[in-house]
Amino acid sequence: MGTIRRRRLRVVIAAVAVGLAAGCGSGGTSAQTDAEGVTTVKVGLIPITDVAPLYLGVQKGFFNAQKLKIEPQLAAGGAAIVPAVVSNSNQFGFSNNVSLIVAKSKGVPLQAITPGVGIAPGNNEACQVLVPDDSPIRGVKDLSGKTLAVNTLNNIGDVTIRAALEKKGVDPGTVKFTEIGFPDMVTAIESDRIDAAWECEPFVTSLLQRGARSVLNNYAETHPNLAVASYFTSTAYAESNPDVVRRFDAAVRQSLEYANAHPDEVRKILPSYAKIPAEQAAKIKMIAWPTTFQRDSIEELVRLSQKYELIEKPVSVDDLIQEPKG
Repeated sequence: MGTIRRRRLRVVIAAVAVGLAAGCGSGGTSAQTDAEGVTTVKVGLIPITDVAPLYLGVQKGFFNAQKLKIEPQLAAGGAAIVPAVVSNSNQFGFSNNVSLIVAKSKGVPLQAITPGVGIAPGNNEACQVLVPDDSPIRGVKDLSGKTLAVNTLNNIGDVTIRAALEKKGVDPGTVKFTEIGFPDMVTAIESDRIDAAWECEPFVTSLLQRGARSVLNNYAETHPNLAVASYFTSTAYAESNPDVVRRFDAAVRQSLEYANAHPDEVRKILPSYAKIPAEQAAKIKMIAWPTTFQRDSIEELVRLSQKYELIEKPVSVDDLIQEPKG
């Protein structure tokens, strides 16, 4: 592993360690419940299409029915959300599964409790590698020697891109990955700061409307039913508040089912948190929201995380996924 990649992993794990030290075991703090029995929980989220079901669930009263008040806490990616959950600053979080795998491999006490988002045949184009229309990059092999932006380094973006590049006969070591937040990639690619951007909706549509072209669908190349992300909590919080975790899980699963059945409502709610125009939201590419964990695809992410040296030893998927009982 190169020096930069090693340093990046040390920084992420150090951030988690600081959170643990600052929390002094606060991950197990009892839930904040008012006189009417409503529990307030903070949930770390990324402002992309993937988390639309949660916002829909709040709007439709699914969380209220479970006596939960949701306070969204926006972040750039799962690597930033993990420390906040482990320290109990947030009680729950949404994270790509590679962030959870890396954290779990370092002994971070967390557990995935509910499926978050994934892909399925027909719903697999919401995240893609894009280039400007006038770019000399005409195909995936032209990415060699170029700078490609992902939202967070050493994560599901570059891990699956590396796997997809190899599948297409391109040495992933010849591509320079750099870190830029999803909302900032549009400006970065239009100003030629980068050669290509790995974007996710609603920003894929924004770039395509500006004439960008797709050169790689890394998720689909990795696994046809890739489990991209999960909702998770700290082990301590789950042990101290099993009923809250169960209620959160129930509301999220109901929200996932609703989102799958009502894509038009997904599009309508996006501008409320992703800060995009309604006309752009109306054209986004849909992703899938499975209500069961696609364990075989998570196993593949574990394998790839070890192959690309994000983790030293395999992580047990059974240890990572701890679905609430009852």
